Amino acid sequence: MKKIETLVEDLEEVIYGKGGWTKVISDTLGKNIADSALRRFSKPQEPRGYLSLSALGTPCQRKLWYKINKPKLAAPLKANLLLKFFYGDMIEELILAMVSASGHTIAGAQDRLNVHGIRGHRDAVIDGVTVDVKSCSSYAFKKFNEGALRDEDPFGYVSQLSSYVYGAKDDPLVTDKERGAFLAVDKVNGDICLDVYNFSNELSGKKKEIEDIKHMVAGDIPIERVKPVPQSKGSPNTKLAKACVFCDFKKTCWPDIRVFQYSYGPEYLVHVEKEPKVPEIKHVQAS
Repeated sequence: MKKIETLVEDLEEVIYGKGGWTKVISDTLGKNIADSALRRFSKPQEPRGYLSLSALGTPCQRKLWYKINKPKLAAPLKANLLLKFFYGDMIEELILAMVSASGHTIAGAQDRLNVHGIRGHRDAVIDGVTVDVKSCSSYAFKKFNEGALRDEDPFGYVSQLSSYVYGAKDDPLVTDKERGAFLAVDKVNGDICLDVYNFSNELSGKKKEIEDIKHMVAGDIPIERVKPVPQSKGSPNTKLAKACVFCDFKKTCWPDIRVFQYSYGPEYLVHVEKEPKVPEIKHVQAS
């Protein structure tokens, strides 16, 4: 029986055509991608107005409060972002198909979980370990590859993964009750890595964390926002922190932000003391 530590090496063998890829795997992959397209594009995507396990890691309490209590205030997602979400679906399905072909044990794919009344689904259980598949930029991949996500985790991925591990504590498919892993794919250059985390020191406090979050979203909106950061070293201007840049509620939270288009992308400025010498964008949408 194979162990998860050799997973990346064995996936590369599949890519080289030396694994166990079959027509059945191809057919299943095609159906799963088609089903994903049907879910994504057959009707408008409505904001979720309920707590989900994937939302538990959200580092900003205000964002979580808005998602539950005022979901219709979310900025509409642009077409290119919705298409990128589908790219992620396709990569995830491809990677899980490759895992199946590699000879590793895969089970519980897309199983629904219910943890203290909060719903969610995990990507898969591979070799008895809870695994979350992530397709990401080269910048984010570097953090997965170096095991550095705990140091900078603006989207709360580590906390999300720990919630999936906690939710599977009584699941016989999961034989490793303390560890979870990210199977990350750099969608720019195709690199793959496995980033494993031990949650033995965190799982005992997970129930209280979940109850605290449920209590928070049932109350008044939290006052504190994520603190803005300097636009650059030595700049008098401040901009939204990374967690806020990709938030659907940034215009609600920061109604006076100004957006400037740089060659590398937009910057969302909260305080402008030195006027940027680049075009200003007048209409703010979800990134």
